[in-house]
Amino acid sequence: MQFASAISREDQLETAIEETLDALAQQAPELSADIVFVFATPHHLKALVDQLPEIQKRLDAPTLIGCTGGGVIGDRREIEHRSAFAILAASMPGVSVTPFHLEQSNLEEISADYWQSRFDFTDDDEPAFVLLPDPFTIDAQKLLDSLNTTYPLRPVIGGLASGSQSASSCALFLNGEVVHGAVGLGLTGNFNLYTVVSQGCRPIGEPQVITRCENQIIYELGGRPALEVILALIETLSPADQRLARSALLMGRVIDEYKDKFERGDFLIRTLMGADSKSGAIAVGDVFRPGQTVQLHVRDAATAREDLHALMHDVSHYLESRAASGALLFSCNGRGSHLYGEPDHDSRVVAETTGPVPIAGFFCNGEIGPIGNTNFLHGFTASIGIFQEKFEAL
Repeated sequence: MQFASAISREDQLETAIEETLDALAQQAPELSADIVFVFATPHHLKALVDQLPEIQKRLDAPTLIGCTGGGVIGDRREIEHRSAFAILAASMPGVSVTPFHLEQSNLEEISADYWQSRFDFTDDDEPAFVLLPDPFTIDAQKLLDSLNTTYPLRPVIGGLASGSQSASSCALFLNGEVVHGAVGLGLTGNFNLYTVVSQGCRPIGEPQVITRCENQIIYELGGRPALEVILALIETLSPADQRLARSALLMGRVIDEYKDKFERGDFLIRTLMGADSKSGAIAVGDVFRPGQTVQLHVRDAATAREDLHALMHDVSHYLESRAASGALLFSCNGRGSHLYGEPDHDSRVVAETTGPVPIAGFFCNGEIGPIGNTNFLHGFTASIGIFQEKFEAL
């Protein structure tokens, strides 16, 4: 298994293509690509309509997939706020690759056996998925729910295409065409996929059990008004954490209630949307039921750094006996230099664990990745997929 990646800042697409293809040839002159991932800022979108078929032809790749991004990641660099173009080419012997494209009309008609009819594999084949929806033209949550239902426990990584605030700045790429809706890959065979979903948060206080709630509204935690519990907890924090709680307080919901102890990575993080001082209720961007465990979290650049380092460390031992081959990084538009005050942070942390493996991706309108054994649509997250050859090819 071999990957190669390259990125260009050139404003002219033709020049950017030549620069990236030359870089790929220097990195891996003998590479025969099975998949080509292409990520580009909207500056290049108009010209890409004509150039995508040529890129796929020159790399002689059966599958080309990608999308626009408000920023683009490639060759362990993150280019934001200007034109950028990146390619990740992957040779994956022994891996079956099934590309797919759906539009909203397909999703409205989706049935329980829809995915089985699209893919020549079952859950027993241990598939993994890459998913790139256009948030302006398809219901990404409904799409993800259908994959979760059909292939429970199987990882889905990806991100929502981005650009500017207009629908015309977002587009998807599949096999020489610019399309909308959602594109993706189903992968089976000779690979391991290690996923890291860094939500950039740190838990504060102690876990609390929901004792009364209705959909997004939590009325009671441990038999007390939820707002009363939260305000009392904030009073016990250090001055620094109190300041964070006032500006960046979030709620984490435990995914696996059967664990004896809840740690970083066990929570799905959602936004606190508001509170009612009269009833003591709080509103959170999730749907709850009584008996679930939640815990408050805070987020800033320091916690985001800490969280990503810790989660990457957790996967490092999987790479000790066999190195990673390549990686995909889907990062929130709110991360990058906007969060850290410096470029390339998340790419650099990934490389510290994986070594200097080829990597590519983009800054998303929402990120897709698993927490526990379930895939979710996230915000403010870095969702990372690390590919490793399972067995050496003969």
